Amino acid sequence: MRKLKQLIGQASAAPFYQRKLAMISAGASSSLKAFTQKAPTTTLEELIAEKRATGDPYSSRWNKDRAPLVVFQLEYDSETSLYIGLGREELAGYAEALRRCWSLLGLRRGDGVGIFDYGTSPVSYLASSAFTPYLRRGAADALGCVVICNDGGANMSRRAVEIIKYVRPRILFLRSDCLHPFALEVEKESISLSDYTGALVAVENEAVLSTADREAYEKRLAVRIYRMLRIDAAMFLAVECPRCRLLHTWQDLFLVESPAQDNNEGANPGPTPLVITNWFAKSCPAIRYVSQVKATLEPAGCPRGPKDVRIAA
Repeated sequence: MRKLKQLIGQASAAPFYQRKLAMISAGASSSLKAFTQKAPTTTLEELIAEKRATGDPYSSRWNKDRAPLVVFQLEYDSETSLYIGLGREELAGYAEALRRCWSLLGLRRGDGVGIFDYGTSPVSYLASSAFTPYLRRGAADALGCVVICNDGGANMSRRAVEIIKYVRPRILFLRSDCLHPFALEVEKESISLSDYTGALVAVENEAVLSTADREAYEKRLAVRIYRMLRIDAAMFLAVECPRCRLLHTWQDLFLVESPAQDNNEGANPGPTPLVITNWFAKSCPAIRYVSQVKATLEPAGCPRGPKDVRIAA
């Protein structure tokens, strides 16, 4: 409740949320249940419309009393570009989410981590303080891993294959849209990928590789593949657990809702859009953001993270 009240108070300094929160009663911050019932949601379409109307690159979500330290363009296929600003608190919280993803996957001190993604992806810019100004500790810094970066364009798949043959990362993070060209290059080289890396992690923004596609690529590449979900507009990360094969995320960093599932008193309604509130994003808040990812929330209890939020997508 302390986090919720602080978030609402700080979000009120951002014009976009100032207007939204003015429509709810003070009782919305009396409990999490009241908040999820009374606080309005935010959609990508709203953020795009706000950017067009105001010209504000942050869609008026930035706390007007602060200045962003680092700015990244969000990866959305929209006619107008959206951006996100990060202060020290956002950088620290977001990097902690990535560290936990890495830790859940079993990465430890001395492990090599390959990243085949764009520099504007949080998987890249949160990996090391050497990559991003004002980031005190990236995931690699916190865990003692060694990062090997390669840009993530699909046409650079051949170079990526050559690099991993020499550096042999413990895990390779790979954009999902690069899986097919990457697999083609592996097949051309006639190599066994498991000789060079322990696993691949397929990463997408507001989408998750289907279970069927994951299994098909696992057979094709003869290596374990895990899925990672980014929801960039909400600064959200979740990763597939090697033990339970569900996506894990953390309730002290994010409030994750599946509203139709939560409000349904009868049969399971099936996958519904995930709604994300970010607890650490206070300079550029993300309150009840409706993602494009349909999923169900599963009970906690995985041995790898007994209290983790678990998502079936």
